[in-house]
Amino acid sequence: MPLPAESTAAGDRPGRVALVLPGGGARGAYEVGALAVLLPELERRGERPTIFCGTSVGAINAAYLGSVAHLPAEEQVAQGLAHWRRIGKGDVIRPIIGPGLPRTIARFAGDVLHVPGVRLAGLMDPHPLRRTLNRIVDWDALERNGEDGAYDAVCVVATSLGRSGPMAFVQGGAEMPVSRPSDNLRYVRTRLTSQHVRASAAIPLLFAPVRVDEPAEAADFYVDGATRLNTPLSPALNLGADRVIVVGFEPLGHRAGHEAARAPRVPRISDVVSNIVDGLLVDQINDDLHSLVTLNEMLAAPRSRAARVAGQMRSARGRPAYRRIEYALVSPQRRGELGELAAEVLDRRYSGWRALLRPDFPVLSRLLGGDQTRARGELLSFLLFDDLYFDLLMEAGKRDAEAWLARHPDLWCSEAGHDFDFDTGRAPRPREDGATAAERATAAAA
Repeated sequence: MPLPAESTAAGDRPGRVALVLPGGGARGAYEVGALAVLLPELERRGERPTIFCGTSVGAINAAYLGSVAHLPAEEQVAQGLAHWRRIGKGDVIRPIIGPGLPRTIARFAGDVLHVPGVRLAGLMDPHPLRRTLNRIVDWDALERNGEDGAYDAVCVVATSLGRSGPMAFVQGGAEMPVSRPSDNLRYVRTRLTSQHVRASAAIPLLFAPVRVDEPAEAADFYVDGATRLNTPLSPALNLGADRVIVVGFEPLGHRAGHEAARAPRVPRISDVVSNIVDGLLVDQINDDLHSLVTLNEMLAAPRSRAARVAGQMRSARGRPAYRRIEYALVSPQRRGELGELAAEVLDRRYSGWRALLRPDFPVLSRLLGGDQTRARGELLSFLLFDDLYFDLLMEAGKRDAEAWLARHPDLWCSEAGHDFDFDTGRAPRPREDGATAAERATAAAA
């Protein structure tokens, strides 16, 4: 993982704080809930985030935060929560079951049969999202805050169809990382607009690709950045972050594959898609986080052979030296927890006769998972734009952010033994309150 050249010791303040916000559709409300706890805490400590990196719905939240970066944390939080509480399905997509359904089916058939001039780029129509974005994000304020130095960088990641690789659109005064031919990710400075954010949120198959015109050198059709880089941790570090806050939608730090084996059964398409979703939303960020904390452990012993060899290799390649990065991680405690909330809301609000009045979500539920609650909830949770679901997500985000602060009174951590499932080879150092990670785990279990 390439890290910036400038070095800031782990205990030094101030330094650049980055928020890293992944993609997850409707789950973006969980991010806002977590930030409702963390942003005021940062301000209380005399710190504030100045780098906002997001993909898909994380790009929407990142752009919003850049547009209100000049405001006190409590106002940022209050406005963000209010925006999400006002969002409904009609603010994101047009009705699925309705007058437009026959046309969608006809266009789908025409596309499959290669009928000239008939194409279906996406199964859903996200035209209302443009208006909603303009309500959430004050684009003039976003530009003004960048010029005034209220933030260093707002970074939105989308996937270029022409290049088949991720593009990081960056606004702000931060030094731009060098886009090397060997790197898959490219960086370009621009004035962010609704176009860039909608491109980052264009979920393949569901939403049509979005054409981005500016800057000219990056003009292309783009889809959801999650297809190539769901959690933009590397861009945050390359843009100069000294500490990062990562918000995830599945447990962070523990690699997948530890669940008990289940009896084999004939898989449905929802099982396959759920597996792909896990790869996009969980595995990418966990791999990045494991790389980060492994480097932290190596740099904690600067005289070790591994540290010396790594430093020599970086120097020989003209790359900046590795740095120790502090982090804060907020995510649910259990895998599938947010999907379970989605399934619960579906049963409470869209079952029985209610399905006749609002058929879109019940139909999607049957298509995505049928009676398999986990698969149904996991996939529907990306599209369940429902006020009750948003309230539950925001409360869950607040709860998990408070749980992190309870376990990390100093907010920041840098040691793999505290939050990751591999042995560092040395005893964990005590936390600020004197309790080790193992002692806290034992107390929690009790």
